[in-house]
Amino acid sequence: TMVTVVRRTLHDKIFIIALICVGLSLFIGTPQLTAINWATIGTLFALMISVQLLRAMHLLDTLRDWLLVKSHDTRQMCQLFILLAFGGSMILTNDVAILTLIPIFLTLARRQHLAIAYPTTLIIMAANLGSAFTPIGNPQNLFLVTFYHVNLFTFFKLSTPLMLASLTLLVALSWRLPRLPLTVTPTKSTPISRSQIGLAGGLLSFIMLGIFNLVPISLVIIGTIVVGLMINRRVFRDVDYALLLTFICFFIFVSAISHNPAITHWLNQLTQTAPSVYITGLITSQVISNVPAAILLANFTPHLSALFLGVNIGGLGSLVASLANLLALKQLLPFNDEQPLHHFLIVFTALNGLGLFILGLGGWFYLQL
Repeated sequence: TMVTVVRRTLHDKIFIIALICVGLSLFIGTPQLTAINWATIGTLFALMISVQLLRAMHLLDTLRDWLLVKSHDTRQMCQLFILLAFGGSMILTNDVAILTLIPIFLTLARRQHLAIAYPTTLIIMAANLGSAFTPIGNPQNLFLVTFYHVNLFTFFKLSTPLMLASLTLLVALSWRLPRLPLTVTPTKSTPISRSQIGLAGGLLSFIMLGIFNLVPISLVIIGTIVVGLMINRRVFRDVDYALLLTFICFFIFVSAISHNPAITHWLNQLTQTAPSVYITGLITSQVISNVPAAILLANFTPHLSALFLGVNIGGLGSLVASLANLLALKQLLPFNDEQPLHHFLIVFTALNGLGLFILGLGGWFYLQL
């Protein structure tokens, strides 16, 4: 099993790209290994363990079967998947929501002979936008909370307006989905053990306390590992170690860039005011993805709200704007035979561009208040 984990990690394309970027960044500046934020890495590891425990309990599968029973037509089915991605990503992270829901949705859509590009894109957008609501929903929020030492109230004051605006946008876009009768019979779902869910839920709450510095983070990491070993050792095999290593690469890459005088000077110019931080966050996310953008810009600015909105809304747009987009693309490849990938990419780019424009404009006016 150890060999499988190592092989899977070394074959992870996103990790390989991050490693190449680190190699290239060494020509730009000299990184400091002290720049690696181990609190974020450790918290991410703890979070992955607790999420894998929840996944092993088939929580999303049970919810999916329940949704199918409740759906009357294909539009309603797609809307419920969008809502499940939006709400699920808040707790289970955008990556997990996508990895779990997209294959299930594609299988159902195939049975229904549905065009997949439009609803799949909305599910991906829902996972990216829903995850922005909580500090554990996505890696950039986790980093920003630990970097700026934000308290719970401040965080939710920042994230609630974005969550409401995102939900409104997604619901509005979902009304363009076709309404056809359903021909799906839900599969027999696995029964859920209440005590296990309670334990995993308690573990997530414990991790939240660590993120907001109410409990020492080292205690949280050790506690999570112990609970993981007690409940289900197999979860350690399923943790995405490539993502953890990708993060370490991000910190090194950003540190190297931050030690180049020309780039430092330029970034200092770009991050003087809240609106400029916001625009820089939006644009940088499109090119280097929103997690490295958050890590890079945090070193130069005290404007947390502008950076938070910039990198979270910046997850929409290009394919690389959020790592979750690339994970979703990986899920789509096996279904490529029926509907060509270039068609999906056109729909994906158009919808994401529209979302980026609408929420981007909204974020801009919100910052002016």
